[in-house]
Amino acid sequence: MADLHSARSAMTPATMGRASAGPTDVLAALQLLLQIEYLQSALYTRALTATDLVPTTDAQVYSTLANHSDQQLVLITTAITTRTALPAPSPVFDFTVKGAFPGFAFAAGQYPALQMLSQIVEDLGVRAYLGQLGALAGDKAALNTAVAILTVKGRNASEVRRLRGTQGWITGSSRGDLPAFAQAVYDGEENVQQGAVNVASLAGQFGATAGATQAFDEPLTSAQVTAILALFAS
Repeated sequence: MADLHSARSAMTPATMGRASAGPTDVLAALQLLLQIEYLQSALYTRALTATDLVPTTDAQVYSTLANHSDQQLVLITTAITTRTALPAPSPVFDFTVKGAFPGFAFAAGQYPALQMLSQIVEDLGVRAYLGQLGALAGDKAALNTAVAILTVKGRNASEVRRLRGTQGWITGSSRGDLPAFAQAVYDGEENVQQGAVNVASLAGQFGATAGATQAFDEPLTSAQVTAILALFAS
């Protein structure tokens, strides 16, 4: 469901109301999304090469997540190079997130921490992509690429949440049992105003305010995404 909600949110005034972006804005958006792909690809590559980290029951899911992130990384890189720009280099990532996951080293017995990290980076990816759609609106090919990736990220976010035994969607701005640093990924999701409509006022028997927040994903700004990514940088 998250992928459908993300697609609907992408068309709200919050993401599409900006003036058409120029080539510089398009490249800046693509470069930011590239950092998301670097982060996700690095996490899943290390998870798959670790010994006795991912249980066999979930190995296929993580293999699929890795394949998706690698393919999306190639697609965003290609979108940048075809616009005669050089992709920014990948940072070195700290998956302890500056001590929020102390001792995490992709080791046996650390699967719960990996699951939490997977939820954080997937939820971040959905909101980061949403936030860049306005900047890509003037470049149809780049916009189509981002939307095609966004829907899959919504599915992936729901899947990693399922593995953790949680709901596949976000309620309000709740981060659940995730560490405090992750709150930045969820801030703003409590919004119930979509365009000129207060969705909570219409929800009624459809879940009231909680349902209204679950039904839409909200975009993160470039500055918010950059600040969150900085937490993962060594």
